[in-house]
Amino acid sequence: MLGEYKNNKARIPEGIQKLKSEKNIYLYGNADYAKRMFDVLNRFQIEIKGVLVSREYWREEIFYNNVVYKAEEFFENTHESIVLVAGFDIRIHKELLDRLIAEKFVKTIYVLNGCEIFWNNWNYVPDSKVFLIDNYYGGVIERNLNYEYFMDNRKNFQQTYIWLEDEKSRKTMLDYLRGHIELTNFPMREVWKVADVENQYFPEDIIQLKEDEIFVDCGAYTGDTLEIFLEKSKGYKKYYALEPDKRRFQELNEKLRKNVIHVPVGAWYKKAQLSFSFESTCGEIVKEKRVELERIDADQIDNIIDNNEKVTFIKMDIEGAELSALYGAKETIERNKPTLAICVYHKREDLITIPQYIKKLVPEYKLYLRAHFPYASELVIYGIYE
Repeated sequence: MLGEYKNNKARIPEGIQKLKSEKNIYLYGNADYAKRMFDVLNRFQIEIKGVLVSREYWREEIFYNNVVYKAEEFFENTHESIVLVAGFDIRIHKELLDRLIAEKFVKTIYVLNGCEIFWNNWNYVPDSKVFLIDNYYGGVIERNLNYEYFMDNRKNFQQTYIWLEDEKSRKTMLDYLRGHIELTNFPMREVWKVADVENQYFPEDIIQLKEDEIFVDCGAYTGDTLEIFLEKSKGYKKYYALEPDKRRFQELNEKLRKNVIHVPVGAWYKKAQLSFSFESTCGEIVKEKRVELERIDADQIDNIIDNNEKVTFIKMDIEGAELSALYGAKETIERNKPTLAICVYHKREDLITIPQYIKKLVPEYKLYLRAHFPYASELVIYGIYE
């Protein structure tokens, strides 16, 4: 059954709440990186007692109205426990981090961009004194899957929970919901492992690729999924790479080979020309018809793929257009019952509407949920027909 969740009315992330409860907080650093971290502190109204800088980099006495201390002299004279916020990249300045960890009166070092550390170091935490803060909270807050929305739709979330096939899927859903409602720190950490990053769309406990795969990749991007597929596949008939973002054409086309077809079209529920925003890295379909927006061609998978081809696998990561694209794949899914790997983290309703539609089309689909990052992103629902 679904758990009970605390109503985080203030919408302050758990990691930030922990930092806000601390005393004697100092920022270490005063370069551009430190300015970014100071902006975060300022946004959440976290006051610092001053700024520490290594003697060799000490240039000014004041940093955003805070006194700047030479770190070496400060540590020689202090006799009270202090908390540091890293105003430097701990991946680059590891020697500095080690020195600060060794300081007797440094209680904890907070790293405000913890997701970047996970992204590059895959769960690397250098010392128990270092506390990584999940800084994906901006995306989570914007998604607005809050306590009120959850309570208003509890029965629908419960239905998805009941449909899930294994305990890992159910635990994944509970942790994902808690991450959004309570803004917990790295909510998917207990159901995630490093291999889940490399196996996104192909988790080995769920997916077994066949030799005759006809794969439809919606959101082919630069061919990252294609590369993994080719590594894992024992053979395939055809691979359709749907990607309308012209910025990715060259890099994607360089990875094409026999029976891999680039379709420069967005997956949608009908044939259309749509507004497309290039503001995000991946690009996305938008409803507005602003003059500055590009236009892309879009079509339904039922039109793009010939009826005679038996599609065996459909993957979708298309920035919130997944449900619309599924509408456009209705006949293909009902006819072929392909394996499905559909992202369900772009919109707050995805965990309700996407499973409901999959089950409506083919009630026999078995549904699994997997988290492919330790923070509340890259959540994929898998539909398996046996």
